[in-house]
Amino acid sequence: EDGEAVVSTQSTGIDSCVLGEDSTFLQQSSEMTGGTYVRVTDHNKLAQYLLSVFLMGAEFRKSFNTPPAAKVDFRAACQCHSKMTDVGYVCSVCMSVYCTFRPMCMTCNAHFKLPTALFKAKKVTGKRKLEALNGKT
Repeated sequence: EDGEAVVSTQSTGIDSCVLGEDSTFLQQSSEMTGGTYVRVTDHNKLAQYLLSVFLMGAEFRKSFNTPPAAKVDFRAACQCHSKMTDVGYVCSVCMSVYCTFRPMCMTCNAHFKLPTALFKAKKVTGKRKLEALNGKT
């Protein structure tokens, strides 16, 4: 659902001013929509950031010296642990990402089956192995 909201706002841009820990979701949203992401570490400078970065329109920000954009991590966070993952399993119904296979999606309750070929791996040795390598069955 959150991803759908980001896609629908790509023409407007999402600006994010974060006071606590970094937010991967807000970083990705701001980057994808051409908005600005700023994490304020010194709360005494909050007014300065709000006035100098967020008050002016997006078309004028390019003309001013605004804080540089941080490198954005576009990996997906798994639903089960909320940790970033390079490779995972994606629910074909709701697009939730999981770091390990789950027979049922925790988000939309869709049910999945693993192909039985993964469980029935045969050990091929000797003459049959040579035939398999040469393309014969």
